[in-house]
Amino acid sequence: MKFLSWVLLGMVLLVMVTCTKKQDSQRDTLSSDSVKKTLTTEFQEYIGVEFGPDSFPSEFEEHTGYILGFMEDDEYVIDHVSRGNIQLVWLCKLTRRDSQGRPYLKILDILVLPAMENDEQLLLGTCNFQDQSDAEIIAIAKFIESEARNEIRRAWRANRRTQHFEEVSPDRVECVDESLYL
Repeated sequence: MKFLSWVLLGMVLLVMVTCTKKQDSQRDTLSSDSVKKTLTTEFQEYIGVEFGPDSFPSEFEEHTGYILGFMEDDEYVIDHVSRGNIQLVWLCKLTRRDSQGRPYLKILDILVLPAMENDEQLLLGTCNFQDQSDAEIIAIAKFIESEARNEIRRAWRANRRTQHFEEVSPDRVECVDESLYL
């Protein structure tokens, strides 16, 4: 009788694990599909492009960026770029380094930023999510001088696990504008 109970318990656990993995897989697919549907064709062609220091796509201007997972097995780069008036953020993965140690990156996902008002700015790598420091969070914020704080208008996570940008609730995000301290 004990043996039968253990077999039944094992079967229940197997079903639970299988269902959880299926839900995670479906969630990743939905995230991936939604990105492909919202990214215009003109930028979709850059997904998967690999570039190095001498081969940065010339039609883009690079503004700023930072490394996620520095000195870890998988290093990612968040890169703020523009083409004309269009502001974008690239999620890139380090694919290799040349003999001089210079990085080569592959574009995994592209976030086309909404137009920002004059009093708004993009904050990268200086945000908290649910009161925890989180370098994956980027946000558009308006600085409210009278209160010395930022009002987060929109926010996204550069999710390294799914390798896609995901919009997150601005109510759960706080950011520091480090330029205020310069």
